[in-house]
Amino acid sequence: MSFKLPDFLNWTSLDNLRKKMGAPLTSGFSLKPIQSDISFAEKLLSGGVEINLDEVQVHHDGTLLCNNTRILLHIRDISCIAGEVRMPKYHLANCQVLEKMRRNSRFDRYVVANKDTGEFQVNILGNSKGSQTVKLNVCQSCLDRIHWQGFSMQSMSSGERRSRVADFSLADFFKEYPRDLVRTKPLHTSITAPLNDYPQNWSKLSKEIRQNRGHQCESCKASFSQDDSRFLHVHHRNGLKNDNSSANLAVLCIACHAEQPEHGHLKAHPDYKLFMRRHKR
Repeated sequence: MSFKLPDFLNWTSLDNLRKKMGAPLTSGFSLKPIQSDISFAEKLLSGGVEINLDEVQVHHDGTLLCNNTRILLHIRDISCIAGEVRMPKYHLANCQVLEKMRRNSRFDRYVVANKDTGEFQVNILGNSKGSQTVKLNVCQSCLDRIHWQGFSMQSMSSGERRSRVADFSLADFFKEYPRDLVRTKPLHTSITAPLNDYPQNWSKLSKEIRQNRGHQCESCKASFSQDDSRFLHVHHRNGLKNDNSSANLAVLCIACHAEQPEHGHLKAHPDYKLFMRRHKR
């Protein structure tokens, strides 16, 4: 049994109501698609998002950005070989692993996300389970890149590094490195801001940082003895000498330090000239 809908344009009762309302008579209408108003940040929270990875940028603190949002990178499509699946690590900084993947033209395997649960959507290729949500570990090289809470590939044992990875919290990471850079507001006003100067214990703090990071330049990887520690500096990434958080401090040789923005004056220092003569750069 079938029913035929009436011609509403010729329905007297409806037409009288239309006239009372002053509504125009029309014989045609079109359906317009509802545009999605889901922001890029909201999409990231829902799972891995494929983007043009040329859009991924590196913040001055080493973290990864896209559309003014801090992101995580992970490999979504994973091969199952002989029944064995090796889960990848996820990345939160521009570490040595990512740089190697770029050089080897393997960077396009990554997708972006930024949930703080540590769970990621992956596709197991060659496995009947297919797409699933799994817990991934953070990349140790990333933690070393931003020196997360003193993390160091050089000075920590493998057991200590594994323990730190197991205890790592993305929720804590996003507290220190907020997702949305546009909405991040200055912490202080002109009245409340602390003096941008080295703390009184800077000499001791600088010595401890260099020692904890194995007396090695984080840029050129040159190693130094304690006798040559004068050539190894501690640099404030954001230019705030009062921000002595681990993530803001970089250990650099005087040559690499002099290449940082607004640090060209170091090239006139006697230590710089002596260092360059010794190392013949």
